[in-house]
Amino acid sequence: MHKKKLIGITGGVGAGKSSVLDILRTDYHARIILADEVAHMLMEPGSEGLSQVTKALGTGFLLADGSVDKKALAELMFHDKKVLDTINRIVHPLVWAAIKKEAAQAQEALIVIEAAIFDTAPEGYFDEIWYVDTNRENRIRRLMESRGYTREKCESIMSEQATEEEYRRMCQRVLDNNHGREEMKAQLREILDHEIC
Repeated sequence: MHKKKLIGITGGVGAGKSSVLDILRTDYHARIILADEVAHMLMEPGSEGLSQVTKALGTGFLLADGSVDKKALAELMFHDKKVLDTINRIVHPLVWAAIKKEAAQAQEALIVIEAAIFDTAPEGYFDEIWYVDTNRENRIRRLMESRGYTREKCESIMSEQATEEEYRRMCQRVLDNNHGREEMKAQLREILDHEIC
């Protein structure tokens, strides 16, 4: 069996990461792992993540059924910036431990992990990290069409994320996602047929 390839994928909101992941899943039978989904599971009732977070922050943001009241937690984070730092310090290592376990158990030869940022990822874990690059206007247009956001909301979310320069610094490869699905398929073919698989 060939050695597994581990690829990280990142990019700003509206960059079209989902369509890239869909091509990798469909055309290359990649195992797709979404770091956000793993993090959400680690904050479910009975999970190790939520247990550690409530030990550190108390249970004031939990609903009667033991699940997280997202509004209450957002309020807590808004009033105390240390709350988010505490949650990240607890949850990020658990997220990467869970991702490593799933990747190790996967049968697929290509493992693709999508995350907003990779600054807490284990050192040297990935074969490559790819940045899905889409120009600002295309991203805004996509978000307004697909999610019904206003331009102001799009710009507000973007201002909270890493800059293009920061994304490029952490990545070994840039995918240009400005020209539609067929063009993206051609880029992925070029990479995967010749260099990875």
